[in-house]
Amino acid sequence: MKFYVIASSSKGNVSYLETGNKKILIDAGISYTKIKKALKDIGVNIKHVTDIFITHEHSDHVKGLKVLMRYISPKLHMSLGTKEALQLSDDEVNVIGAFEEFIIEDLNVLPLPLSHDAREPLGFLFSNAKSKIVYITDTGYLSKGVLERIENATLYYLETNHDPYLLTNSTRPYYLINRILNEKGHLSNYDAAYYFSKLIGKETTHLIHAHVSEECNTSEHIEKTYIEVLKAQKVDFSNVTFIEAKPDEPLEVIEL
Repeated sequence: MKFYVIASSSKGNVSYLETGNKKILIDAGISYTKIKKALKDIGVNIKHVTDIFITHEHSDHVKGLKVLMRYISPKLHMSLGTKEALQLSDDEVNVIGAFEEFIIEDLNVLPLPLSHDAREPLGFLFSNAKSKIVYITDTGYLSKGVLERIENATLYYLETNHDPYLLTNSTRPYYLINRILNEKGHLSNYDAAYYFSKLIGKETTHLIHAHVSEECNTSEHIEKTYIEVLKAQKVDFSNVTFIEAKPDEPLEVIEL
């Protein structure tokens, strides 16, 4: 599998996954033009995209979708709640449900229920014979049922949104701070590091810090928190490459 993060922040989110003949976008939260350019930069024609998975209906995940669908005709996958929130017809969407696994050629897809202030948000476990990718962003916590299904993945794309101290001492209004901190909000650095400490396994090679707040987080806070938590949990992370996703700068393609 090839995995390519194009954008990740509250401004917009989109990633690209390729396996076999399948060329897949996950979310479409930036413009068609930017997605097209990012794909062209790695030698992919946007018209060859075969599938799009949507995590939820918030604008930073879907604001480029309408224009994108004017130019290409991929299969669109999302939950029933997301479909209804976006007011799409049954003909336009392949409705998928949490823990209802399905197969696209050589790719197994397991939708994962998340906890966010959206209608029916999903994360995903993508797997084939060689590797597993866990894609989780925009959630206040991870349930036991999710955690037990995503252990020992090859790559984790895991929300690492904010440092709690920076958030609570920011200039953001109280209602927004409370929204981010509650169980339907976003994972903090400590949340993400603790979950990762329980998930990491012998096959784990990459962790991508996703949806990092530009105002309420820093690379230094993320690194310090992860080291502190992983050492406290006595976890060997020496074989893992840690990467921070950027808001408007695509990462290098990762081949698994």
